[in-house]
Amino acid sequence: MTQLINFTSNQKILKIIFTVLFFILCYSEATASGTLSTIRISYDAQLNKARIVFDSNKKINFQVSNKDKKYLSIALKNMVIEKNFRSPIVNEKYIKSLKFNKDNSSLDFFIKPSSQFKYKYFSLDRNDKYGYRLVLDIYLIKDDVKKVKKVKKVKKVKKVKKVKKNVIVIAIDAGHGGKDPGAVGKHGTLEKDIVLSISKKLYALLRKEKNIRPVLIRKNDTYISLRGRIKKARKFKADLFISIHADAARNRKASGASIYVLSQHGASSEAAKWLADKENAADLVGGVSLDDKDNTLAQVILDLSLSATVETSIKASSVILSKLKKVSKIHSHNIGQAGFVVLKSPDIPSMLIETSFLSNPREEKKLKTAKFQKEIARAIRDGILDLIKQGVI
Repeated sequence: MTQLINFTSNQKILKIIFTVLFFILCYSEATASGTLSTIRISYDAQLNKARIVFDSNKKINFQVSNKDKKYLSIALKNMVIEKNFRSPIVNEKYIKSLKFNKDNSSLDFFIKPSSQFKYKYFSLDRNDKYGYRLVLDIYLIKDDVKKVKKVKKVKKVKKVKKVKKNVIVIAIDAGHGGKDPGAVGKHGTLEKDIVLSISKKLYALLRKEKNIRPVLIRKNDTYISLRGRIKKARKFKADLFISIHADAARNRKASGASIYVLSQHGASSEAAKWLADKENAADLVGGVSLDDKDNTLAQVILDLSLSATVETSIKASSVILSKLKKVSKIHSHNIGQAGFVVLKSPDIPSMLIETSFLSNPREEKKLKTAKFQKEIARAIRDGILDLIKQGVI
């Protein structure tokens, strides 16, 4: 009996010890120092803004203060600097200096903007691409516009010509290309070649129109990723995105043209993808930043934008399909909806046009002729002109 009592007592003691150890470990984890790995700085000349992002492996506990309305002070609590940390290079037209003092409990950053400024900040949880982040945006209130235009970008990006507000930009995307041939006809005709030829003919027709600026997503036989096509269209600030293809089916008798826009399911999944990294979704929706909104509000804003974009895409597709009816048999008189990646730009009305079936030997023969290619291009051009007159785009 005595041994049993001693054994039971030992169990209780062990239980108490393990409980104490558990709470000590939990406390240590909670109070352990995070590591500041990088500070990223980017600049936006149009918004006259500098963005500073602090990257850490743990959630950042911070405090921001505006000293004498001339300096910004950011105190990062329980934070140490990574061993190979490098101080970022600042652009003095936006930030005169960025210095930090470190002690045993925090890192204190002092940021002095180059002129009068306003600022906002927010923190972001980790995702697949980044760890925990503190994001600080500094907006210059007064500065010499000419000086700001000369700002050196952190990454050199090929400049895109500025488009006047009254100019409609049409992005023409010839499907496939390079290592991706697309559909192959019975007589060896490659989809990538046919659609590039039609795209170039449409480009030439639109160049003759006033207040329209056509841009080719690919100009030759090169491979561009689907996401890369969206990115390029957004870079050109396109008002309409048209992806041109030639359909294929097991049934070689299938024929005619059809048009697809983004499905609601595809729109919802895309909204979730953008929201997964709100830092990169900044200023995405009509100039409204999503990065400082909570997920629910950001989801509503992005859903509304996508719904409006899909609605405009359907209207635009209906007009162009009505023009295609005059030059080609129509495979489907209804606008199809699918989750094609190239249609997933949240702020650009987009459509995918299947001009004809390359798998049908008769239509393959037609698609190879310059005459039929021009007819397709003219029909799309006429549809675009109607859309502009109607104010759809």
